[in-house]
Amino acid sequence: METIIANMPFFMVVFIRLSAFVTFVPFFNNDNFSIIFKVTLAFVMSVLIFPTIPISSWVIPGNIYSYIIFMMMEILIGIIMGLVFTILLFALQLAGELIGFQMAFSMANVVDATFGMDNNILSVFMVMMGTLLFLVLGGDHYLLYAISKSFHILVPGSVAITDGFLKELSAQVVQAFEIGFKLASPAVILLLSIDLALSFIGKAAAKIQIFFVGLPLKISIGLFGLTFVMTYILSIWGKEIPKLPGYVFRLLHLMKN
Repeated sequence: METIIANMPFFMVVFIRLSAFVTFVPFFNNDNFSIIFKVTLAFVMSVLIFPTIPISSWVIPGNIYSYIIFMMMEILIGIIMGLVFTILLFALQLAGELIGFQMAFSMANVVDATFGMDNNILSVFMVMMGTLLFLVLGGDHYLLYAISKSFHILVPGSVAITDGFLKELSAQVVQAFEIGFKLASPAVILLLSIDLALSFIGKAAAKIQIFFVGLPLKISIGLFGLTFVMTYILSIWGKEIPKLPGYVFRLLHLMKN
């Protein structure tokens, strides 16, 4: 603690970056957590990480206006690191939305604590399962490693938004869409096959109220089939978790001034 007090201007840089990250990262970015809790969490993380950070090459501006801009850059870095994790979780949310839409669960909305908004029940279930797997596989350790390493890669005060950064960010969003479609594809194909079979039945036996038969059938078969494809979904998602630091590092390297 004496080291932190002696280097308080440098510690504040670490604290600001981590505060922005905690505020923006999914799960902590909703109103269920008070500001005091978020600030305390960011402070504890800063205390743990600060001794591992080389601060000898840092230059803290003496001018108040330059210092404000300096801190705004740190806030931007923290938001971007949180955004990478948000993009990764979006793949699970998209998969749940696609499967839920095919199973007529679009109106069955519940509060998603991870994103702080209403989503269909399957989307919330997918995100919760993915978050639990993230913790089981040590994803929190990957996050802490990425945060600590970010101070080595991107020295405070050397931020620049380049074309390469914007292209990499766009590529990660596109990749999240690809992962989401890949995760949802087995269940969606199964449900579309049921729709196709029901359409043939409806044509062959026009007097059957196909809607009243088809909707419970789709939900039943969809939920039954989802239990079999969850292993596939979680295995694909699990392979993406160790790649999280790499996604963060690529963006940070492209933000160097």
